[in-house]
Amino acid sequence: MIIKKMRLSMAVVTLAGTVLAATPVAAAEDKASTKDTAAQSESKYENKAVADVRSNTTLNIRKAGNMNSEIVGKMKKGNIATVLEKGSEWSKVKSGNATGYVKNDYLVFDNEIEEYAKDNVKQVAKVNTETLRLREKATTDSDIVSLVGEGDTYTVNNQNDEWVKVSVDGETGYLSKDYTELNYSFGNAKTMAEIEAEQKAKEEAAAAKAAAQAAKSSASTSTSSTAASTSTSSSSSSRRSTTSSSRRSTAASTSSSSNTAASSTVTGSTTGARIASYAKQFVGNPYRYGGTSLTNGADCSGFVMSVYAHFGYGLNRTSSAQASNGVAVSTSSLQPGDLLFYGSGSGINHVAIYIGGGQVVHASNSAPYPKGGIKISSAFYRTPVCARRIVR
Repeated sequence: MIIKKMRLSMAVVTLAGTVLAATPVAAAEDKASTKDTAAQSESKYENKAVADVRSNTTLNIRKAGNMNSEIVGKMKKGNIATVLEKGSEWSKVKSGNATGYVKNDYLVFDNEIEEYAKDNVKQVAKVNTETLRLREKATTDSDIVSLVGEGDTYTVNNQNDEWVKVSVDGETGYLSKDYTELNYSFGNAKTMAEIEAEQKAKEEAAAAKAAAQAAKSSASTSTSSTAASTSTSSSSSSRRSTTSSSRRSTAASTSSSSNTAASSTVTGSTTGARIASYAKQFVGNPYRYGGTSLTNGADCSGFVMSVYAHFGYGLNRTSSAQASNGVAVSTSSLQPGDLLFYGSGSGINHVAIYIGGGQVVHASNSAPYPKGGIKISSAFYRTPVCARRIVR
């Protein structure tokens, strides 16, 4: 009995020793795991800095590290940069095409970036499956609004544990987090030359639109006056005409109308082809919601409006409003320069320029080119709602 008790006692001691011995090991493993996670977070933003300024202001990038130096670029809130040299007051950074010095007081560095980004930088969702359904509500039982492809990237408007709320071609819906990768959309600085070019493009687009509207108004007034004069002249002439001359006049008029129609068709198709060719040169430039710059960022309707403004046509600003410009044409008889409109149950939300060969050029979405930005796609990558011809 005593021997059994001794064996039991030794077993308990041995077991306790095992537990006690295991505890420091487990703690060490947990500690190592925490250190690894911290190291990963830190290395992700190693030698990086993010602009910490108010939303309505910009952070100057200067040629040298002092307040009197020339401004070579600007960073917006949340823009990220690579730190080339970190000083006590100023750091040399590179962001986008801008390289220069920024005051440290307005930068968030390295492992502090993750925490700052949570409250100050928008996230984007990148699709990581071949085709993903955009649903009307955050549930798999909800109606499908659209389909998105692998690599497409969208700004996250809201999210919960399972879904992200995004906008696709102007249509709002939900994507499953199981098939998306979330990242912060920091953005980059712009050089002063880029900022000036963007402003100039906006001014030119506005001026072209105003000129086109003025020309349209003038042409309308002139046409009305000519029509009234022609009507009076024709009435007087018809009373003096004989049956024979009337027949000759009718024949001549028919011939003239045919020639005019043929000439108009040729002129329209030629101009449409020029518009399509002009639009294609901006492929690769960025998408920007609310933008109208062909070089620095435009949304779908802003892109179309600015392209047509270059040729003297004043179009409406939104895709749904542009669907009332020009005349309706069948999608089976498209010509280069025609506009194709896309939408869903809630109406038209996207517009593109037909360039021939079954393709369109359009400002697609905020993802980097070639997944987004201004790019060329199949005209039927979605089913068009309607088509309009501006040039006739």
